[in-house]
Amino acid sequence: MNHHSTLRGVMALVVASLSLTTTAALAADGTTADAPARLHWIGNTPQGDKPVSFGIPFRQGEMRPTDAFTLTTDKGVAVAADFWPTAYWPDGSIKWGGFAAVIPGGTESVSFALHATKGAKGSKNTGAVSHGEPLSGEASLTVSETPNQILIAAGTFAAYIPKSGTAIMDSIVLDNTRVAGRGSLVCSTQDQPYTEGVGNIRFHNYVSQVGKVEVERAGSVRAVVKIEGHYLYDMSQLHVATTPPSQSEIASNGQQGYHLPTEWLPFTVRLYFFAGTEQVRMVHTFIYNGDEHHDFIRSLGVRFEVPMREQAYNRHVAFATHDGGVWAESVQPLNGRRILGDGTPERLQVAGQRVPEPETFDERGRDLIRHWARWNTFRLSQPNDEGYAIQKRAHEGNMWIGTHTGRRAAGYAFAGDVSGGLGISVKDFWESYPASLRVDSATHDVAYLTAYLWSPDAGPMDLRHYDNVAHDLNASYEDVQPGMSTPNGIARTSTLMLMPERAYPGRAAVAARARQQAEDAPLVCTPEYLHSRRAFGVWSLPDTSNARRAKVEALLKDYLDFYVRAVDERHWYGFWNYGDFMHGYDPDRHEWKYDVGGFAWDNTELGSISWLWYSFLRTARPDVWRMAEAMTRHCMEVDVYHSGPFAGLGSRHNVSHWGCGAKEARISQAAWNRFYYYLTTDERTGDLMTATRDADQMLYTIDPMRLALPREKYPCTAPARLRIGPDWVAYAGNWMTEYERTLNPVYRRKIEAGMKSIAVLPNGMFTGPGVLGYDPATGILSWEGDRNEISTNHLKLIMGGFELMHEMLEMVPNKKFAAAYLDHNARYHKVTKNRFRISRLKGYAAAHLKDRAEARRLADEVWQDMWLYNTKEQHYRFSPRQLMPPEVPQPLIESPETTTNDCALWSLDAIYLLEAVPLD
Repeated sequence: MNHHSTLRGVMALVVASLSLTTTAALAADGTTADAPARLHWIGNTPQGDKPVSFGIPFRQGEMRPTDAFTLTTDKGVAVAADFWPTAYWPDGSIKWGGFAAVIPGGTESVSFALHATKGAKGSKNTGAVSHGEPLSGEASLTVSETPNQILIAAGTFAAYIPKSGTAIMDSIVLDNTRVAGRGSLVCSTQDQPYTEGVGNIRFHNYVSQVGKVEVERAGSVRAVVKIEGHYLYDMSQLHVATTPPSQSEIASNGQQGYHLPTEWLPFTVRLYFFAGTEQVRMVHTFIYNGDEHHDFIRSLGVRFEVPMREQAYNRHVAFATHDGGVWAESVQPLNGRRILGDGTPERLQVAGQRVPEPETFDERGRDLIRHWARWNTFRLSQPNDEGYAIQKRAHEGNMWIGTHTGRRAAGYAFAGDVSGGLGISVKDFWESYPASLRVDSATHDVAYLTAYLWSPDAGPMDLRHYDNVAHDLNASYEDVQPGMSTPNGIARTSTLMLMPERAYPGRAAVAARARQQAEDAPLVCTPEYLHSRRAFGVWSLPDTSNARRAKVEALLKDYLDFYVRAVDERHWYGFWNYGDFMHGYDPDRHEWKYDVGGFAWDNTELGSISWLWYSFLRTARPDVWRMAEAMTRHCMEVDVYHSGPFAGLGSRHNVSHWGCGAKEARISQAAWNRFYYYLTTDERTGDLMTATRDADQMLYTIDPMRLALPREKYPCTAPARLRIGPDWVAYAGNWMTEYERTLNPVYRRKIEAGMKSIAVLPNGMFTGPGVLGYDPATGILSWEGDRNEISTNHLKLIMGGFELMHEMLEMVPNKKFAAAYLDHNARYHKVTKNRFRISRLKGYAAAHLKDRAEARRLADEVWQDMWLYNTKEQHYRFSPRQLMPPEVPQPLIESPETTTNDCALWSLDAIYLLEAVPLD
């Protein structure tokens, strides 16, 4: 059948406004009516003042960059805020706005309102003040720069950041007292893993080398400093008694063809400062660019100096443990065979209060103080997600002692004395094991507080592929290709909080700080407001108003609950794993297929990350937020290459995240990251979206269909080849994201070129065998083969493309492309013979037909399809059941037929269909 004749028939049924916008007409129940701009906490309400950054979406034309606004708490308190645009509509109005504020403790919600009064003509509202009252000089942030350093100050707080050298921070000062000294990044390596019979393992130490420092953003409420650099071989061998290597060792390290890196691991550190709080947020990213067969990271951490001015017995170390617990001791406990005085000094010490100087005690008391042990080093080690241990030792050459163990530590440590100190908290501490917190040199004038993101107490980081042979697609769904199972270029981001203190705060305060940091509740617009602004396209709010809708909502909830529980029961944790799900399940072993090729880690397959985000948008569930945030951090860092020959692409699902030879844009696409970026304004996520804007240039060297549809069998004169989906759809999403963030017309033109060329293909989106010609310079797609060739590819729109297309047709309207898109969705179930039902395609067609009787028929049919369990279409019954030992290692819940593909696909279908063709 000729594409254009078919298309004319479909077009006769298209709603006139299809190409312009997806509007409230999609919903029949009025759920898109205006909702007030109200923000609420996702999780427990912070009881202390909370520095937070957040995003708010707006309709086209609703807010201009110069508009004034107010933020008001539920108690009627006006809150100062910085503002900056994070996305624009094509007319220059704000699509998403970024805001930063310090919200008073105990605030349940915050309301946002635009002022009728505009800013001065030609002015740009940077949002330095949102409520019309300038922050006082005492409270507002000031940022000062010299050629050598940056000074951030607010009231009695000051932080000094050098622009070169090995330190990422020189000092933190409170009330003119230096409570934290130099901060640096530290790393150690070994040249081979621990194996039986190894005769000689070489260890090397590295420290941060700062390359570039800039003030990325400076407002009255928030300032962001971005630090870039790499790890440099540490010739001083800080705190490690080893001999620096000779030049010949540096050149070859004794390994044929191997060169010891002296500069490696590019890093980016962002430091966030807020007015009204002395806490400093730190986001640390590093890229692994070593040789996985020789460069085994033994430790990786952030280290700060902590001045110690007081007597040893007035120095304190504290670790937050679990469930609000605290382990805290003095460097010199005042306890032994005898007591000091009447016991009051020890009680003061335990309470964190100052104990008088030695000369205030009699000779007997001074003698006890001289002889009681002093402890130099303390550590909390979390080698796995099920256990930690706290130990201490008197000197470097002595044994560790200690008996306290627990399950999951909160990730907070303090080191200091009664006149000042530093606390540090690591987000997702136990979830990202192996991690540790350590205090060294506590008996000296300067102690060292180190947060190890990879603990030296664990084994070395091993990034080698899991096998020496490939197991092929047929046997293991594994697409391993020579030289492509490499981690060279993957990254990892960690978030920490620095908490300078004027004195040791005591156990109760330690517990409170640890609890607030562990919860890290974000401030997000209510689902009703996000829905009213069509944030991220078309999706539904929960609706149980009738039995049929309630049935859908129940399964949506069951799927989410199942995965929340699976993450914990199946221990999907660890430094490189946390955030990802497993792909397929083996009911005979009662185990997810963690060891079976492409059935292991999911790596965004079929939009699992979108499933979590749309589920969060509609429910505001804190546990779903945590899963979505963790999956975003993982997928955009670990599953994507940030340097090297595959930069800009990601790896398909595999036993090792980077193990598959399929390196594709669908994994690295900006579509996955837009949710987190626009909701939180996270700058690291913004960097990653920018990095993908020109990912299509990789098509010159890496053809995504080089094996499945080799070029010699399907030749073309175009310089590159791709599939419309998921390739072009992913690239177009990258361009749309760059366009909305910058209004750079280059990227709009790339989208338009693709839309125009797709619209005139002989069979529209069904053209060809699945691969088309493509010119990365112009964005034009082409087909030179048989005009009757039909593509039945089922992957076009189920990896983020369908959801993104709603926004793309708003940002870059094109009637002919919109018609081709509708034609694809309307005919998909008749044309394709491949897997996956993808009911939302038929639902889209039903929602846009002018013939309402036909639309109703399609809507009824699509909902019937949703409940047809069919193994051919990989739709399975959800049938959870309890398993008990000894059949399994521990009590578990399994659903024998459940796969992550099925859950993500069905859920995304349902979330869209409930809005587009709601059930009566």
